Amino acid sequence: MGLNSGPEQLPSTSSAEEVITILRRDGGVIIRNLVAHDILDQAARDIAVHIKNDKEWDGITWPKESRRVTALAGKSRTFATQLLTNPLYQEVCRQMLSRSTTVYYGDEKVTSTSLPQVTNTMAFWVGPGSEAQGLHRDDQCHHTRHPAKYETDIGIMFAGTKSTREMGTTNIVPGSHKWDDERKPTMEETVPAEMEKGDALIWLGSTYHGAGQNTTTNEFRLLMAAFMTPGWCRQDENQFLAIPWETVKTYPVEVQKLLGYYVSRPYGGLVELTEPLDFLAANGDVTKIQFQDLI
Repeated sequence: MGLNSGPEQLPSTSSAEEVITILRRDGGVIIRNLVAHDILDQAARDIAVHIKNDKEWDGITWPKESRRVTALAGKSRTFATQLLTNPLYQEVCRQMLSRSTTVYYGDEKVTSTSLPQVTNTMAFWVGPGSEAQGLHRDDQCHHTRHPAKYETDIGIMFAGTKSTREMGTTNIVPGSHKWDDERKPTMEETVPAEMEKGDALIWLGSTYHGAGQNTTTNEFRLLMAAFMTPGWCRQDENQFLAIPWETVKTYPVEVQKLLGYYVSRPYGGLVELTEPLDFLAANGDVTKIQFQDLI
C-alpha cells in the first residue's frame, strides 16, 4: 500500500485467509465486485425513505450534512439476507473473532466456542458539501486497549454507489491498528478507500478511519455497513430493541443467530436455561422446551 494510493484490492474469489493476511498487515482491504448491482439497488430502495427522513446530526460523531440509516438489518430484508450474510465476510469474522476456551466440569474437560455476532448495521449517505468525519476506531465501545491483543470489531462497507475521494469515500490510516492509544492520527496519514459500485471495504475495528469530505456539487455516495463483534462482547446497537421480533422471526435462522438470538458458549445470553430461539419458538412456555447443556 503506497502513500495515498488506497487500500490493497483483492478479487471476490479470494479466500478468507488471503483477506486476513492483508488485514493483519494493513488494517483494511477492498474486495472487488463482491456484490451484484441488483442486490445493492434493492437494498437502496428499501431504505430510501429512511435516508430522506433522517435528521441533521448535532454532535461530533458525524458531519451534520450526512445522513444515516440505523438498524439497517431490520429496515432492509435484502441487506439482512444477502449482504450481512456474505460468506467471505462471515468467514473472516469467524476466524478472527471466535474464541475457544477449555475448562473442567467436574472430571469432564470441555471446550466451548463463542461465535461472532452483529454489533451494528448502518447505511451512510454523504452528499455535496458534507465535511469529513473525525478519524476514529470502531472498537471504542469495548474499551479495547491498543495495540490490541485480539480484535473486538470487524466492519464491512458495501459500495451502493461509486465512492471516490471527491465524493467523500471512507479514509483509512493503514497500519494504525498496530499503534498504541497515545498516537493521534492525522488526515495526512490517510488513504482513500475508493470503490466502484459492488466493491466492499473490510477493515479492523482497531484501524483509524472516517468518512471523507464531499467536495462535489451534485454527487452523493451510499455505503451500507455491517459490523461484527465477539459473542461475549456487548453489541453497540441493541439488536433486540432496534429490530422488532416480528421482523426478525421472518428471517432465516442464520440471520437470527447473527443478530444475537443464540447462546455464546458457554451460557452467554441464555434465557430460562435454553437458547433464545427455542424460547421464542415455544412462546416462552418452558414446558415445551427440551433443555440442554449450553457449553
